[in-house]
Amino acid sequence: MNTVADRLSAHVSDISPGQPFRLTNAHQPGEGVWQGDLGIRIVAGVIPPEGYTLVESPTDADRQLAVEAGVGSHHRLRSLDGVKLYRPENWGRDDADTRGPFIVFVKPNAIVHEPGHDKPHGSVFIDAPCSVQIDYQRNLDAVTRREIRARD
Repeated sequence: MNTVADRLSAHVSDISPGQPFRLTNAHQPGEGVWQGDLGIRIVAGVIPPEGYTLVESPTDADRQLAVEAGVGSHHRLRSLDGVKLYRPENWGRDDADTRGPFIVFVKPNAIVHEPGHDKPHGSVFIDAPCSVQIDYQRNLDAVTRREIRARD
């Protein structure tokens, strides 16, 4: 017999590019979804990992969840209302660090991918209360990709 978590887990792997997705209270810590190169993973609790700092008075610019705001990196919070936003202390200064913001939602919200990309990503709607960890897909240069292929 399939549990709700089993069905949701199966659904996560079947998300089509550009389609919306909803993270609900039925999802468990560790489950999540990728919005292009931005990973959105549910975590237990409201305390960020060690090495994170609260963004005290977030502005509209803080809605941006990817370090680079170029084409393809327009992953943004729909609203800052009901959000506690934490960032790694080295955010934007260490290219090897794939950790993004830690976000606590006390109101329903969404992570949207604003226009400007040839492959638009669907919005990820997030029910509240919920805490998520944002992670990034690691970008590999051509030399590193060849080294990995050679090891495999």
